[in-house]
Amino acid sequence: MKKAVSPKHYKDIVPGYQYMNLMVYLLKDFVGVESHLMGQIYKYLMRYGKKDSKTQELGKVLWYTSHLMVGQGAKPEEVNEIVKEAIDAYRKGNNL
Repeated sequence: MKKAVSPKHYKDIVPGYQYMNLMVYLLKDFVGVESHLMGQIYKYLMRYGKKDSKTQELGKVLWYTSHLMVGQGAKPEEVNEIVKEAIDAYRKGNNL
């Protein structure tokens, strides 16, 4: 059971801090659905490259971020436009 509760992809995210304690700290100012979505975004960013493929993890971040944006009042078309702009910038060589 211990491995299921504390898998290796959540170890040493921030040395000296337990994953759950870190999440409690990061989410203390959020409530309800916003807290859940932020927690999912943090989770997938923190385990980036440690469990599933990097693109799969980032896809999950994008999925939850999109939901958070729409929940905060962004129109779906605005979210799509932001993603399109990021892809266009990457294609033009302005990637990070």
